[in-house]
Amino acid sequence: MHIDVKAVSAETAELPKRLKDVLDYWDGLRGGRWAPAWKDFHLIELASATIPFVIVVDVQRDPLDFVYRFWGTGNTAYIGYDCTGMSVRRNRLFGTKVFGECEYLLEQRRPIVWFSKVTRDDGVYREYARLRAPLSDDGETATHIVSVVQVDEKLDEIFDAADR
Repeated sequence: MHIDVKAVSAETAELPKRLKDVLDYWDGLRGGRWAPAWKDFHLIELASATIPFVIVVDVQRDPLDFVYRFWGTGNTAYIGYDCTGMSVRRNRLFGTKVFGECEYLLEQRRPIVWFSKVTRDDGVYREYARLRAPLSDDGETATHIVSVVQVDEKLDEIFDAADR
């Protein structure tokens, strides 16, 4: 498996509708703060078709870790397992990638979008965009990270090539 990733500021990225809607919701909640609090972020206020593609992690410090609080069912459908309650390090396919992205988000203190392409050894690949946005219960540090994904599978190209 090969993964290509590009990180872009969410404010400047061209976002799929699902990600834009979550970013707009996040931005509306924060008011004058750098990030809204977890108590203000209500998953039920997101579009019902979006919720299955949301993930929320709790930020733990000393030592730094990120633990999956909420893992939408759409994420399970895409990778084949549920990570609720686990450290991101235990995510067997993407642990290192996710940890690095969460750590980067803590440094940046703003929403970031990761555009990724994951290619299997047989050439089948998925392209996806994942928005990650910080939440802060104390107004100083990120205490949670909410993320949402938009996945595009590129199966047509594989099957078209087989027909040639």
